[in-house]
Amino acid sequence: MSAPPLEGIRVVDLTSYIAGSYAGMMLADLGAQVVKVESLTGDSFRELPGFFGWNRGKRSLAVDLKTTEGRAIVERLVARGDIVMENMRPGVADRLGVGYERLSAINPRLVYCSITAFGSTGPYTDRPGFDPLLQAMSGVMALQGFGGPPQYVRIAITDYYAAALGCQGVLAALFVRERTGRGQRVETSLLHAALALQSGNFVDYPGKQHIFRDNPTYRLYQAGDGQWFFLACGNQMFWVKLCTALGLGHLADDPRFASWLLRLDNREALLPLLEKTFASQPRSHWLEVLAAHDIPAAPVQTLLEFMGDPGVRHHDMLHVYDHPEVGRLRLMGQPLVFSQTHSNDPGSPPTLGQHTDEVLREVGYDGAAIADLRARGVIT
Repeated sequence: MSAPPLEGIRVVDLTSYIAGSYAGMMLADLGAQVVKVESLTGDSFRELPGFFGWNRGKRSLAVDLKTTEGRAIVERLVARGDIVMENMRPGVADRLGVGYERLSAINPRLVYCSITAFGSTGPYTDRPGFDPLLQAMSGVMALQGFGGPPQYVRIAITDYYAAALGCQGVLAALFVRERTGRGQRVETSLLHAALALQSGNFVDYPGKQHIFRDNPTYRLYQAGDGQWFFLACGNQMFWVKLCTALGLGHLADDPRFASWLLRLDNREALLPLLEKTFASQPRSHWLEVLAAHDIPAAPVQTLLEFMGDPGVRHHDMLHVYDHPEVGRLRLMGQPLVFSQTHSNDPGSPPTLGQHTDEVLREVGYDGAAIADLRARGVIT
Protein backbone atom coordinates (compact mmCIF):
# COMPACT_ATOMS: atom_id res chain seq x y z
CA MET A 1 0.00 0.00 0.00
CA SER A 2 1.30 3.45 -0.90
CA ALA A 3 1.04 6.64 1.19
CA PRO A 4 -2.30 8.49 1.54
CA PRO A 5 -3.32 10.39 -1.64
CA LEU A 6 -2.48 13.87 -0.28
CA GLU A 7 0.61 12.87 1.72
CA GLY A 8 2.91 15.91 1.96
CA ILE A 9 0.24 18.45 0.95
CA ARG A 10 -0.02 21.33 3.44
CA VAL A 11 -3.32 23.14 4.01
CA VAL A 12 -3.83 26.48 5.76
CA ASP A 13 -7.45 26.30 6.93
CA LEU A 14 -8.89 29.75 7.66
CA THR A 15 -12.47 28.49 7.81
CA SER A 16 -15.18 28.29 10.43
CA TYR A 17 -18.82 27.13 10.55
CA ILE A 18 -19.67 24.00 8.51
CA ALA A 19 -18.96 24.16 4.76
CA GLY A 20 -15.40 25.44 4.94
CA SER A 21 -14.46 23.36 7.97
CA TYR A 22 -15.79 20.13 6.49
CA ALA A 23 -14.01 20.79 3.18
CA GLY A 24 -10.75 21.10 5.09
CA MET A 25 -11.48 17.91 6.98
CA MET A 26 -12.07 16.04 3.72
CA LEU A 27 -8.52 17.00 2.71
CA ALA A 28 -7.24 15.80 6.09
CA ASP A 29 -9.04 12.50 5.52
CA LEU A 30 -7.07 12.17 2.29
CA GLY A 31 -3.79 12.58 4.13
CA ALA A 32 -3.11 16.32 3.91
CA GLN A 33 -1.52 18.17 6.84
CA VAL A 34 -4.20 20.69 7.82
CA VAL A 35 -3.52 23.59 10.18
CA LYS A 36 -6.77 25.17 11.34
CA VAL A 37 -6.06 28.85 11.96
CA GLU A 38 -8.56 30.02 14.57
CA SER A 39 -9.19 33.34 16.28
CA LEU A 40 -8.23 33.62 19.93
CA THR A 41 -11.84 32.78 20.84
CA GLY A 42 -12.03 29.89 18.37
CA ASP A 43 -14.19 28.80 15.46
CA SER A 44 -17.66 30.39 15.60
CA PHE A 45 -19.19 26.89 15.79
CA ARG A 46 -16.67 25.41 18.24
CA GLU A 47 -19.35 25.26 20.97
CA LEU A 48 -21.53 22.95 18.84
CA PRO A 49 -21.16 19.14 19.00
CA GLY A 50 -20.88 19.13 15.22
CA PHE A 51 -17.51 20.88 15.49
CA PHE A 52 -15.94 17.51 16.28
CA GLY A 53 -17.38 16.04 13.09
CA TRP A 54 -16.12 18.88 10.87
CA ASN A 55 -12.58 19.26 12.20
CA ARG A 56 -11.01 15.94 13.06
CA GLY A 57 -7.46 15.29 11.92
CA LYS A 58 -6.48 18.99 11.99
CA ARG A 59 -4.00 20.90 14.12
CA SER A 60 -5.25 24.10 15.77
CA LEU A 61 -3.28 27.36 15.74
CA ALA A 62 -4.95 30.19 17.68
CA VAL A 63 -3.82 33.59 16.40
CA ASP A 64 -5.13 37.14 16.07
CA LEU A 65 -5.20 37.90 12.33
CA LYS A 66 -5.99 41.54 13.05
CA THR A 67 -2.39 42.03 14.17
CA THR A 68 0.63 42.44 11.91
CA GLU A 69 2.39 39.61 13.73
CA GLY A 70 -0.61 37.32 13.30
CA ARG A 71 -0.73 37.91 9.56
CA ALA A 72 3.03 37.28 9.38
CA ILE A 73 2.48 33.83 10.90
CA VAL A 74 -0.09 32.97 8.22
CA GLU A 75 2.25 34.24 5.51
CA ARG A 76 4.97 31.89 6.75
CA LEU A 77 2.52 28.99 6.61
CA VAL A 78 1.44 29.99 3.10
CA ALA A 79 5.00 30.29 1.84
CA ARG A 80 5.54 26.57 2.49
CA GLY A 81 1.95 25.48 1.92
CA ASP A 82 -0.11 24.21 -0.99
CA ILE A 83 -3.73 25.10 -0.22
CA VAL A 84 -5.60 27.86 1.58
CA MET A 85 -9.25 27.35 2.51
CA GLU A 86 -11.50 30.26 3.59
CA ASN A 87 -15.24 30.85 3.91
CA MET A 88 -15.41 34.46 5.02
CA ARG A 89 -17.86 36.95 3.56
CA PRO A 90 -16.59 38.44 0.29
CA GLY A 91 -13.98 41.12 0.98
CA VAL A 92 -13.22 40.10 4.57
CA ALA A 93 -10.16 38.00 3.71
CA ASP A 94 -8.74 40.88 1.69
CA ARG A 95 -9.28 43.31 4.56
CA LEU A 96 -7.49 40.92 6.91
CA GLY A 97 -4.56 40.65 4.51
CA VAL A 98 -5.16 36.96 3.70
CA GLY A 99 -6.96 37.33 0.36
CA TYR A 100 -5.99 35.51 -2.81
CA GLU A 101 -4.05 38.31 -4.48
CA ARG A 102 -1.76 38.87 -1.51
CA LEU A 103 -1.17 35.22 -0.64
CA SER A 104 -0.69 34.05 -4.24
CA ALA A 105 1.99 36.74 -4.61
CA ILE A 106 3.84 35.04 -1.75
CA ASN A 107 3.34 31.56 -3.24
CA PRO A 108 2.33 31.40 -6.94
CA ARG A 109 1.75 27.64 -6.63
CA LEU A 110 -0.98 28.21 -4.06
CA VAL A 111 -4.44 26.73 -4.60
CA TYR A 112 -6.83 29.12 -2.84
CA CYS A 113 -10.40 27.95 -2.19
CA SER A 114 -13.22 30.33 -1.23
CA ILE A 115 -16.61 29.01 -0.10
CA THR A 116 -19.22 31.73 0.37
CA ALA A 117 -22.98 31.85 0.83
CA PHE A 118 -23.96 33.54 -2.43
CA GLY A 119 -20.72 33.91 -4.41
CA SER A 120 -18.11 36.65 -4.47
CA THR A 121 -20.14 38.72 -6.96
CA GLY A 122 -23.83 39.30 -7.54
CA PRO A 123 -26.78 40.90 -5.75
CA TYR A 124 -26.45 39.04 -2.43
CA THR A 125 -22.73 39.30 -1.66
CA ASP A 126 -23.27 41.46 1.44
CA ARG A 127 -25.84 39.14 3.00
CA PRO A 128 -25.03 36.60 5.71
CA GLY A 129 -26.03 33.15 4.54
CA PHE A 130 -26.67 29.81 6.21
CA ASP A 131 -27.94 26.46 4.98
CA PRO A 132 -31.64 26.92 5.96
CA LEU A 133 -31.81 30.16 4.00
CA LEU A 134 -30.62 28.41 0.85
CA GLN A 135 -32.98 25.52 1.49
CA ALA A 136 -35.81 28.06 1.63
CA MET A 137 -34.74 29.99 -1.47
CA SER A 138 -33.90 27.04 -3.70
CA GLY A 139 -37.13 25.06 -3.45
CA VAL A 140 -35.81 22.37 -1.11
CA MET A 141 -38.26 23.21 1.68
CA ALA A 142 -41.18 23.42 -0.74
CA LEU A 143 -40.16 20.08 -2.21
CA GLN A 144 -40.05 18.42 1.21
CA GLY A 145 -43.56 19.69 1.88
CA PHE A 146 -45.04 17.70 -1.03
CA GLY A 147 -47.39 20.58 -1.83
CA GLY A 148 -48.23 21.23 1.86
CA PRO A 149 -46.40 23.39 4.40
CA PRO A 150 -42.65 23.65 3.71
CA GLN A 151 -40.35 21.35 5.65
CA TYR A 152 -36.80 22.06 6.86
CA VAL A 153 -34.24 19.31 6.17
CA ARG A 154 -32.34 19.06 9.45
CA ILE A 155 -29.13 17.98 7.74
CA ALA A 156 -27.23 21.03 6.45
CA ILE A 157 -27.32 19.73 2.90
CA THR A 158 -26.11 22.86 1.12
CA ASP A 159 -23.22 23.22 3.57
CA TYR A 160 -22.10 19.65 3.10
CA TYR A 161 -22.38 19.70 -0.67
CA ALA A 162 -20.61 23.06 -0.90
CA ALA A 163 -17.80 21.42 1.09
CA ALA A 164 -17.71 18.52 -1.37
CA LEU A 165 -17.65 20.92 -4.33
CA GLY A 166 -14.87 22.93 -2.72
CA CYS A 167 -12.80 19.82 -2.12
CA GLN A 168 -13.46 18.65 -5.67
CA GLY A 169 -12.31 22.00 -7.04
CA VAL A 170 -9.15 21.95 -4.95
CA LEU A 171 -8.22 18.47 -6.17
CA ALA A 172 -8.79 19.52 -9.79
CA ALA A 173 -6.65 22.65 -9.26
CA LEU A 174 -3.86 20.53 -7.76
CA PHE A 175 -3.98 18.34 -10.87
CA VAL A 176 -3.72 21.43 -13.10
CA ARG A 177 -0.79 22.65 -10.99
CA GLU A 178 1.04 19.42 -11.71
CA ARG A 179 0.86 20.29 -15.42
CA THR A 180 1.40 24.05 -15.30
CA GLY A 181 3.29 24.69 -12.08
CA ARG A 182 0.86 27.42 -11.06
CA GLY A 183 -1.96 27.56 -8.56
CA GLN A 184 -5.27 29.36 -8.88
CA ARG A 185 -8.36 30.43 -6.99
CA VAL A 186 -11.29 28.01 -6.76
CA GLU A 187 -14.70 29.25 -5.68
CA THR A 188 -18.08 27.76 -4.85
CA SER A 189 -21.00 28.73 -2.62
CA LEU A 190 -24.07 27.47 -0.83
CA LEU A 191 -26.12 28.86 -3.72
CA HIS A 192 -24.13 26.82 -6.23
CA ALA A 193 -24.49 23.75 -4.00
CA ALA A 194 -28.26 24.22 -3.66
CA LEU A 195 -28.56 24.10 -7.43
CA ALA A 196 -26.08 21.28 -7.99
CA LEU A 197 -27.86 19.10 -5.43
CA GLN A 198 -31.04 19.40 -7.47
CA SER A 199 -29.78 18.81 -11.00
CA GLY A 200 -32.59 16.28 -11.50
CA ASN A 201 -35.22 18.73 -10.25
CA PHE A 202 -33.76 21.88 -11.81
CA VAL A 203 -35.46 21.04 -15.09
CA ASP A 204 -38.30 22.85 -16.83
CA TYR A 205 -40.24 22.28 -20.04
CA PRO A 206 -43.87 22.78 -21.15
CA GLY A 207 -46.21 20.49 -19.25
CA LYS A 208 -43.71 19.43 -16.57
CA GLN A 209 -45.26 19.13 -13.11
CA HIS A 210 -43.55 21.20 -10.43
CA ILE A 211 -45.71 20.17 -7.48
CA PHE A 212 -44.28 17.00 -5.97
CA ARG A 213 -46.50 14.44 -4.28
CA ASP A 214 -45.35 11.29 -2.54
CA ASN A 215 -45.75 8.16 -4.62
CA PRO A 216 -47.47 5.25 -2.78
CA THR A 217 -44.61 2.95 -3.73
CA TYR A 218 -41.86 5.39 -2.68
CA ARG A 219 -42.67 6.65 0.79
CA LEU A 220 -42.74 6.04 4.54
CA TYR A 221 -45.12 3.48 6.04
CA GLN A 222 -46.05 2.67 9.62
CA ALA A 223 -46.26 -1.02 10.43
CA GLY A 224 -48.66 -2.68 12.84
CA ASP A 225 -46.32 -2.21 15.82
CA GLY A 226 -46.08 1.53 15.22
CA GLN A 227 -42.57 1.33 13.77
CA TRP A 228 -41.75 3.15 10.52
CA PHE A 229 -39.91 2.01 7.41
CA PHE A 230 -39.31 3.37 3.92
CA LEU A 231 -40.48 1.51 0.84
CA ALA A 232 -38.52 2.38 -2.32
CA CYS A 233 -40.08 0.71 -5.37
CA GLY A 234 -38.72 3.07 -7.97
CA ASN A 235 -39.51 1.14 -11.16
CA GLN A 236 -41.95 -1.34 -12.68
CA MET A 237 -39.85 -4.39 -11.88
CA PHE A 238 -39.98 -3.66 -8.16
CA TRP A 239 -43.70 -2.84 -8.37
CA VAL A 240 -44.46 -6.31 -9.74
CA LYS A 241 -42.32 -7.91 -7.03
CA LEU A 242 -44.14 -5.85 -4.39
CA CYS A 243 -47.54 -7.04 -5.57
CA THR A 244 -46.38 -10.66 -5.28
CA ALA A 245 -44.79 -10.12 -1.85
CA LEU A 246 -47.94 -8.54 -0.42
CA GLY A 247 -50.35 -11.06 -1.89
CA LEU A 248 -51.81 -8.39 -4.15
CA GLY A 249 -50.90 -10.00 -7.43
CA HIS A 250 -54.03 -8.72 -9.17
CA LEU A 251 -52.72 -5.15 -8.87
CA ALA A 252 -49.65 -5.92 -11.01
CA ASP A 253 -51.80 -5.86 -14.15
CA ASP A 254 -54.12 -3.08 -13.05
CA PRO A 255 -53.86 -0.36 -15.74
CA ARG A 256 -54.26 2.33 -13.08
CA PHE A 257 -50.90 1.39 -11.61
CA ALA A 258 -48.95 0.40 -14.73
CA SER A 259 -46.18 3.01 -14.32
CA TRP A 260 -44.60 5.35 -11.78
CA LEU A 261 -46.62 8.31 -13.07
CA LEU A 262 -49.89 6.35 -13.13
CA ARG A 263 -49.37 5.17 -9.56
CA LEU A 264 -48.81 8.80 -8.66
CA ASP A 265 -51.95 9.95 -10.50
CA ASN A 266 -54.01 7.22 -8.84
CA ARG A 267 -52.44 7.43 -5.40
CA GLU A 268 -55.82 7.95 -3.68
CA ALA A 269 -56.84 4.46 -4.80
CA LEU A 270 -53.55 2.70 -4.12
CA LEU A 271 -52.35 4.31 -0.90
CA PRO A 272 -55.14 3.01 1.40
CA LEU A 273 -54.54 -0.55 0.15
CA LEU A 274 -50.84 -0.43 1.01
CA GLU A 275 -51.40 1.34 4.32
CA LYS A 276 -53.93 -1.27 5.41
CA THR A 277 -51.65 -4.14 4.39
CA PHE A 278 -48.57 -2.80 6.17
CA ALA A 279 -50.59 -2.03 9.31
CA SER A 280 -51.49 -5.72 9.62
CA GLN A 281 -48.02 -6.93 10.73
CA PRO A 282 -45.02 -5.56 12.69
CA ARG A 283 -42.15 -3.86 10.90
CA SER A 284 -39.76 -6.79 11.37
CA HIS A 285 -42.17 -9.00 9.46
CA TRP A 286 -42.42 -6.65 6.51
CA LEU A 287 -38.70 -6.00 6.32
CA GLU A 288 -38.08 -9.74 6.21
CA VAL A 289 -40.75 -10.29 3.53
CA LEU A 290 -39.57 -7.39 1.40
CA ALA A 291 -35.94 -8.48 1.62
CA ALA A 292 -36.90 -12.02 0.62
CA HIS A 293 -38.51 -10.61 -2.55
CA ASP A 294 -35.56 -8.29 -3.34
CA ILE A 295 -37.62 -5.16 -2.69
CA PRO A 296 -35.76 -2.04 -1.45
CA ALA A 297 -36.85 -1.08 2.07
CA ALA A 298 -35.17 0.14 5.24
CA PRO A 299 -36.16 0.80 8.85
CA VAL A 300 -36.32 4.33 10.21
CA GLN A 301 -33.49 4.53 12.76
CA THR A 302 -32.05 7.17 15.05
CA LEU A 303 -28.47 8.30 14.52
CA LEU A 304 -27.37 6.33 17.58
CA GLU A 305 -29.01 3.21 16.16
CA PHE A 306 -27.25 3.81 12.84
CA MET A 307 -23.90 4.04 14.66
CA GLY A 308 -24.47 0.46 15.76
CA ASP A 309 -25.71 -0.73 12.38
CA PRO A 310 -23.82 -3.81 11.09
CA GLY A 311 -23.18 -2.09 7.75
CA VAL A 312 -21.58 0.92 9.44
CA ARG A 313 -19.36 -1.27 11.59
CA HIS A 314 -18.38 -3.55 8.70
CA HIS A 315 -17.04 -0.59 6.71
CA ASP A 316 -15.07 0.80 9.68
CA MET A 317 -17.22 3.93 9.64
CA LEU A 318 -17.23 4.41 13.42
CA HIS A 319 -14.02 5.61 15.06
CA VAL A 320 -13.57 6.18 18.79
CA TYR A 321 -11.25 8.75 20.34
CA ASP A 322 -10.30 9.76 23.88
CA HIS A 323 -10.87 13.52 23.73
CA PRO A 324 -9.58 15.77 26.55
CA GLU A 325 -12.75 17.89 26.65
CA VAL A 326 -15.62 15.42 26.18
CA GLY A 327 -14.12 12.02 26.93
CA ARG A 328 -15.12 9.06 24.74
CA LEU A 329 -15.84 10.61 21.33
CA ARG A 330 -17.34 8.62 18.47
CA LEU A 331 -16.99 10.00 14.94
CA MET A 332 -17.42 8.93 11.35
CA GLY A 333 -14.68 6.91 9.67
CA GLN A 334 -13.06 7.45 6.27
CA PRO A 335 -15.79 7.49 3.56
CA LEU A 336 -13.44 6.68 0.66
CA VAL A 337 -11.79 3.33 -0.02
CA PHE A 338 -8.72 3.04 -2.27
CA SER A 339 -7.48 -0.31 -3.54
CA GLN A 340 -3.81 0.70 -3.67
CA THR A 341 -3.57 3.72 -1.39
CA HIS A 342 -3.19 3.60 2.36
CA SER A 343 -5.72 5.57 4.40
CA ASN A 344 -4.69 6.68 7.88
CA ASP A 345 -7.04 7.57 10.70
CA PRO A 346 -6.58 11.38 10.65
CA GLY A 347 -6.97 11.65 14.42
CA SER A 348 -9.15 13.44 16.94
CA PRO A 349 -10.37 17.04 16.44
CA PRO A 350 -8.09 19.57 18.19
CA THR A 351 -8.73 21.71 21.22
CA LEU A 352 -8.39 25.46 20.67
CA GLY A 353 -4.75 26.37 20.08
CA GLN A 354 -3.59 22.85 20.90
CA HIS A 355 -0.80 22.92 18.30
CA THR A 356 0.11 26.61 18.33
CA ASP A 357 3.65 26.16 19.63
CA GLU A 358 4.28 23.11 17.47
CA VAL A 359 3.19 24.83 14.26
CA LEU A 360 5.13 28.01 15.03
CA ARG A 361 8.34 26.07 15.60
CA GLU A 362 7.89 24.38 12.23
CA VAL A 363 7.81 27.75 10.46
CA GLY A 364 10.88 29.10 12.24
CA TYR A 365 9.81 30.72 15.53
CA ASP A 366 12.00 29.90 18.52
CA GLY A 367 10.88 29.61 22.13
CA ALA A 368 11.58 33.23 22.98
CA ALA A 369 9.65 34.52 19.98
CA ILE A 370 6.69 32.29 20.79
CA ALA A 371 6.67 33.45 24.40
CA ASP A 372 6.76 37.07 23.25
CA LEU A 373 3.82 36.54 20.87
CA ARG A 374 1.83 34.93 23.65
CA ALA A 375 2.67 37.69 26.13
CA ARG A 376 1.43 40.32 23.64
CA GLY A 377 -1.83 38.47 23.01
CA VAL A 378 -1.08 37.54 19.37
CA ILE A 379 -1.45 33.81 20.04
CA THR A 380 -3.01 31.57 22.66
